[in-house]
Amino acid sequence: MKTLRKIIDFLNSRNGTRVIAVAVAVVVWHAIKTATSNPLPITDIPLIIQPPPGWSVVDSSAKSVNINFRGTRDDLRYLNRDAIKVSLDGRAHTATNPLTKVLGPADVNAPGNARIENIIPAEVTVRFDRIIKKQVPVRLETLNILPDGFALEKTVITPATVELTGLAYLLDNVDYISTTPIDLDGRSRSVNKRRSQLVLPETITGIKVDPATVTVDLTITEHFINTTFDGLTILPMLPIGHCPTIDLTPDIANVTVRGRPELMHKLAAEDLRLFVDLTALPANRKSGTLPIRAVLPSGVLLVSTDPDTVKISLKE
Repeated sequence: MKTLRKIIDFLNSRNGTRVIAVAVAVVVWHAIKTATSNPLPITDIPLIIQPPPGWSVVDSSAKSVNINFRGTRDDLRYLNRDAIKVSLDGRAHTATNPLTKVLGPADVNAPGNARIENIIPAEVTVRFDRIIKKQVPVRLETLNILPDGFALEKTVITPATVELTGLAYLLDNVDYISTTPIDLDGRSRSVNKRRSQLVLPETITGIKVDPATVTVDLTITEHFINTTFDGLTILPMLPIGHCPTIDLTPDIANVTVRGRPELMHKLAAEDLRLFVDLTALPANRKSGTLPIRAVLPSGVLLVSTDPDTVKISLKE
């Protein structure tokens, strides 16, 4: 009782009154601080868009939002851009027509008890499309041309088709995929087992290619063309010192030769010589049938003569 009496006497004293006043002031200050409402704008909060399963976002009228919060200092203390999640739930919208949704507090996940005054923009329009798979052939892309006289005889691409995965509206316009261009300039040898990256047009993005590379084999061969010259005279080749009268039947022939294009384009009948070798006849023979032979420029090959033999008759 004595202790209680002393406390009461102290509180009734001048010093006690001062202590009570300070305590009341602290309580009132804390109450005012807690109850004061303050604004807090937070900008560029990423908008999380949830498409339907097996679908993806084509485009959206907004990729981020601004939110104006209001609350006490305690309510606003932990609010920042990284702590706030804003979601647009489109999982039930399985259609390609646009979805327009008004964003509200239910779409915002933020720490604390701050009040959301508004969201800017309040309305967002988003468009979805299905994710599909599509098999397309691989097309060889080349740069420049092979040297004259060479031809690309065979092309093998392994695998010949690949699988594309992406938005349906994009893949509807893709009928093939190309290799990284192979330069043919100055190339005279075949290409074996070259790995080539596959590329889509620059306007098409977000497509997965499986596999992303292929193996390319190119068979390059020398390219020859045939040319026929008609009515070339057949000359007899005689032994030295022997000059009989010679009858050749026939005494002209058509000849077909082949060679590289740049050589054949310049070739003339005067560049060719047809003959029969009379030294091939036995010494006591005055007639017979001998094959037609040809003397040709370097790089020119004999394909055929028509006829390929002549009848020989010798008269002393």
